[in-house]
Amino acid sequence: MRLGWALITLLMSTVVFADDHTVEFDKNGDFSKFKTFAVREGKISSGRHELNNPLVARKTADAIRASLTLKGLTENSNQPDVIVEFKASGLDYTIGPGGRASVIDVSRPPEDIRGRRGRDGDAPVQYSEGTLVIDVKRSQTSELVWRGVYNDREKNSARLGQKLADDARKLLSEYPARRK
Repeated sequence: MRLGWALITLLMSTVVFADDHTVEFDKNGDFSKFKTFAVREGKISSGRHELNNPLVARKTADAIRASLTLKGLTENSNQPDVIVEFKASGLDYTIGPGGRASVIDVSRPPEDIRGRRGRDGDAPVQYSEGTLVIDVKRSQTSELVWRGVYNDREKNSARLGQKLADDARKLLSEYPARRK
């Protein structure tokens, strides 16, 4: 019986910490016409300060700039060919009875008004899940020409924050879109 639970736990940990991503793009777009870009201020939504802070947003924006510069584009905030926007979100999870994952609500205080612990205020974080979305739009029309979405699972929100810039680089390694 213990061997069975150990096997289930091992399989769950492999699934929990697997990253995945998708890239979509305008199949009719001519990406060779895009020579300049501008990066807008990113938006990060998380109740955890380790993820939702200006330093993480700046590191992510810097990784985007460096990746696009390596691809031959030049940053130009006055009249760019494309505008790059990014947003990230993060949630913490605990594993409850029956192995069911539940979101930990970090916006609630740890104690309710009667002085008791909140329902999930003291729940241990089993893993954190983050999503990074990078959009590349034509600056003239705001038409979306490329979107990358990266889903990352880490042991906590601090680790998500540390990896966000790397996740941006991984996504942008697939820019410009390659036709098959």
